[in-house]
Amino acid sequence: MAYKRSSRRQAKQSKKGGCLSGCLSAIFGIIGALIGALVAVIAGLIQLLASIVKWLSQQKITLPVGEGYQVSGLLISVFFCFLCMCGSMTYVWTDRQLHAIGILPTYTPRPTATNTPTPTETSAPTETAFPTDTPLPPLPTETPTELPPTEMPAQKSVVMATDSNVNIRSGPSTDYEIVDTLSIGESLEIVGRNDDSSWWQVSTPSGLAWVAASVVAVSNIDDSIPIAEAPTPPVQPIPTDTPLPSGRFQAQVVNVIDGDTIEVSIEGQVFKVRYIGIDTPETKHPDEPIEPFGPEAAAKNKELVGGQVVELEKDVSETDQYGRLLRYVYVGDLMVNAELVRLGYAQVSTYPPDVKYQELFLQLQQEAREASRGLWGKPELEPTEAAPPPQGAAEVTIKHVFYDGLVPRVESDEYAEIANAGPAPVDLGGWLLNAGDPGQDFIFPNFVLEPGQTCRVYTNEHHPDSGGFSFGNSRAIWNNKGDCGYLYNANGELVSTYCY
Repeated sequence: MAYKRSSRRQAKQSKKGGCLSGCLSAIFGIIGALIGALVAVIAGLIQLLASIVKWLSQQKITLPVGEGYQVSGLLISVFFCFLCMCGSMTYVWTDRQLHAIGILPTYTPRPTATNTPTPTETSAPTETAFPTDTPLPPLPTETPTELPPTEMPAQKSVVMATDSNVNIRSGPSTDYEIVDTLSIGESLEIVGRNDDSSWWQVSTPSGLAWVAASVVAVSNIDDSIPIAEAPTPPVQPIPTDTPLPSGRFQAQVVNVIDGDTIEVSIEGQVFKVRYIGIDTPETKHPDEPIEPFGPEAAAKNKELVGGQVVELEKDVSETDQYGRLLRYVYVGDLMVNAELVRLGYAQVSTYPPDVKYQELFLQLQQEAREASRGLWGKPELEPTEAAPPPQGAAEVTIKHVFYDGLVPRVESDEYAEIANAGPAPVDLGGWLLNAGDPGQDFIFPNFVLEPGQTCRVYTNEHHPDSGGFSFGNSRAIWNNKGDCGYLYNANGELVSTYCY
C-alpha cells in the first residue's frame, strides 16, 4: 500500500510540473512571437521610411536621412531568425534553472505494473519479485530425420473376369467348393499358381482362393509367381461301420456326374467315385467349355450305370487328391471302365500305382482307334505301301518323355524322344506320335532314323540337331501328373507305348 501511495504522489507531482512547464513554454512562445512581430513592424517602417526618403530625394528635398537607412529584406530575415533562436535558448535555460532550484519537480519514470495480487487487510505485505538477468536455457533443437528413399511400387499381377462371372474356389480344382464369385470387370491380385499354371491363387477380402486360368484375363505376369501349395481337399469320410473290402463290394448309383465320375450310396452315405485308368471329355467343368464328345460320353455312362447296383473294385489307392474313391466299376460281369474305352468314349489315362488293367485298356483303345469309334472317329492314315513294316521297325520305340518343361506356363521345351535300337535304318515318313489326347498328333515327314540314332519331337520348339520336329502347340501337351505317348507306324499299327 505504501508503495502504491508513493507512486500516486510522484505521479501527481509529475503532472503538476508538466502543467507549469507547459504554461511557461506558452508564455515565452508568445513573447518571442510578439518580439518577432515588433521587429517585422519596425523593419517595415524602416523600409517605408527609406522609400519616402528616396522619393523625397528625387523631389530634391534635403533631409538629414540618407541612403544608408535602406535595409534589405535579406538582412531583416536573418535578424528575425536570430531573435527566434535567442527566444528558444532562453526557454531551455529557464526550464533547467527552474528544475534546479526546485520550482519544477524532477521527473521520475513510472515503474512497470505487475500482476501481483492485492493482499487482504489481514495478510502481511509481500515484496514483488522482479525478474533477474539470468539468461534462459536454450530451446532444444530437433535433428531432422532423413526419410528413406521412396521406391516405386511394383506392378501387381492380376486376374480379371472379362466375358462372364467366374467362380472362386477354395482349391485348384472343380472338386473344391465355390467360396465367391468374380464379377465381370473385377480383378484380384495373383499371389501364386499350381504346378502347371492352370489355376491362379488370388488374394480376396476373405483370404486366399483359386480361379481357373482358362476363364480369366491376366496382366503383369512374370516368372516370379511362386507355386502355391494347394489346400487339402475335402475328404469324404468312409463309414466306420461298413469297412470297404479289398475285392468287389456293392453300391447303389445315385447320380451320374459325367463320363468317368459317379455318386454312389454305401450304407446310406454318398461318395463320389472316379473311374480308374480312363478319362472322358469334360462336361460339368464350371469354368471351361464343354469338350467335344463329352455329352456323348456322359450319356453312355448313364446308360450303363444309371440307377444300377454296381460293384466296386479297389486297386492300390483308396482315394485321389480330391477325396474321391478310386475304383473299377462293374455292372454284372461288365467292367464299365473298359467298355467306355472299347467304344471310344474314353481314352487311357494311367496314374501309378493303379495300373492293374493298364495293358487291357491300351489294347481296347487300339481297337477303338482302328475302328474309328467315338473319340477316334477320324480318317485313319492310309499306308504308303501295302507291304510289311520296314526291317527293324519293331526296334523303334519312345525312349523318353520330358514332360515337365522349364519354360513357364507354356512348357514349349517338352519333348518325346524316339530311338532306333535296331540294326537297320528306318524311314519314319508317315509315322504318327500321339501325346495321349485326340488331336495331339505329330506326323513325321520323310526322315531316316539310323541305328542307334535318336530324334525328338518338341511341344513348340525346333532344334535341328535333334531332327527339328515340333507339335506346334502353344500350350503344354504332356500332363505333369501322368500321361502316355503312342507311336504308330505308317500302316497305323501301334509300335511303342510310353507311360509315366
